[in-house]
Amino acid sequence: MSTDYLLAQQRAEQQYNAAFHLLKVTMPVVNDPKLLIGVVYSLFQSMEAAMDAILAYDRQLQLVPSYSSTFASKFGLFRARSARRHQVPQEMVQAIETLQKVLELHKNSPMEFPRGSKMVLANSDYQLKVLSLQEIKQYLTLAKDFLQITDTVLTAHSHRKP
Repeated sequence: MSTDYLLAQQRAEQQYNAAFHLLKVTMPVVNDPKLLIGVVYSLFQSMEAAMDAILAYDRQLQLVPSYSSTFASKFGLFRARSARRHQVPQEMVQAIETLQKVLELHKNSPMEFPRGSKMVLANSDYQLKVLSLQEIKQYLTLAKDFLQITDTVLTAHSHRKP
């Protein structure tokens, strides 16, 4: 169990690197807005894995109760306990939730289409959600900052060991 949080942290880094590569290397070459969904997916996976790392760390220290593996359960516990304890900015917590909602919309969307450099998703009532390159770049920055916070939290743990 002691390595659960380290594995989650490593997974978070890998997913962040994939999102970074898609956005900064592949996107300028291919210039296809459909790649934005792939970037959102990788960013969400990264932030969720970082959240899992902090929760596993807190669970090992018995600071949080056991929880199920569903996103709703983990996110609720993270928002209520771990985010406050480790002073995770509210905008990062909201970013995790927003990315999850965008992926859920993508999964259930009856229609999505590129428009210029943006990706447009529609829900069943045809309310639109537009993903822009600038918005995704902001999420990339938030994800990087969140990974740094996660690293700080987990590094503090390794320095506490005798």
